[in-house]
Amino acid sequence: MSKPALRFLALGFLISAIVLAGHRFFLYEPQLNAENPVTVETKKPSKEELSYKEKYEELLAETEVAELTKENSTSSDSSTNLESDEKADASKKNTATKATIIVNNGDPSSVAVQQIKNQGIIEDSAEFEKFLDQNNYISLIRPGTYEVSSEMDFQQIADILMDR
Repeated sequence: MSKPALRFLALGFLISAIVLAGHRFFLYEPQLNAENPVTVETKKPSKEELSYKEKYEELLAETEVAELTKENSTSSDSSTNLESDEKADASKKNTATKATIIVNNGDPSSVAVQQIKNQGIIEDSAEFEKFLDQNNYISLIRPGTYEVSSEMDFQQIADILMDR
């Protein structure tokens, strides 16, 4: 087909689309079906549905009361628990978590970061991924098996993942 013939064909399609759109917007009036008028009916809940609703509301109220009671009891014990929590945090910091991270060929950096987070080496995967992105390390992560520890900082973990 020649170039002018294709242009006239395209022009014909454009004109027919404009004519049909004009008809639809200005002349077309949808016909309402007189036999089946659209009505919205509201149905009252049955006795069984109402009883389930009442049971649900009672259960919800009991749960809220139990939570409030628990909060009140924990707030009174919070001063004694604060010291024990500090000791537990100190003991957690003293024990280092070691993990093996496996990066397969073709895996994105987010897979390695998620493995490191799931193993408990880092707390925030988004923060570590941001660190990798800011230092342009994302594309430098190499496939392999790596040993990392929770005592390492982001730079040390990144160096290990890049085989440096």
